Amino acid sequence: MSLPQNLDALRAHLEVGTRSDALFLMLRVMEESASSDRATRALQAPSRAPAFSLPDESSQVVSLSERLLDGPAVVVFYRGDWCPWCKKELNALQRVVARFKLLGASVYAVSPQLPVFSRERIRRQRLDFSILQDAGGHVAAHFGVDWQVPTELRKLYLAMNVDLEKFNGEGGWVLPLPARFLIDRQQTIVYAEINADETHRMDMGGLLTALDGLQRKASGL
Repeated sequence: MSLPQNLDALRAHLEVGTRSDALFLMLRVMEESASSDRATRALQAPSRAPAFSLPDESSQVVSLSERLLDGPAVVVFYRGDWCPWCKKELNALQRVVARFKLLGASVYAVSPQLPVFSRERIRRQRLDFSILQDAGGHVAAHFGVDWQVPTELRKLYLAMNVDLEKFNGEGGWVLPLPARFLIDRQQTIVYAEINADETHRMDMGGLLTALDGLQRKASGL
């Protein structure tokens, strides 16, 4: 099943099991987000990617500029362990991560969540890539994909036992939009995919095609 099909099935399942008033609020916020201009603030190709150094799930600092010395980087912004849509996306990324690495790319998910949750997610899903902690969403803001959770949605999340301050610590209620970037060795964004609606995400085919084209160009093919 493709990632879009998986997400559609998940949405249908949640619609059956969620209170009508809670479901109405979530769907309204999603629709407002999708119709807003939030995604238009995001960096697009061929913008220069912001430099960053972030700790991974083991508290080892990863520097984008240093990683780019070895090849391009795939950066996927991930809302957190509590988000069912995001876990589906991590599964989709895991299915193709070996192909990304074969094409010479480093692969990172970037999330505001605390490393303890990232370590557990990596263990549970047997992920072969790191999850970097963007505390407070500062790197997401530099990429133009940060989002402040509205007060009414905060209240709903808390009623559903989703306390983002517990998951994220500092700046807990700032989340990234679902976003994927391919960054070349010159630190230029060569592919960007942003969606203001967290329930709708494309398969990884666009990223793979862009990376394959980038490597062919580098090889003079």
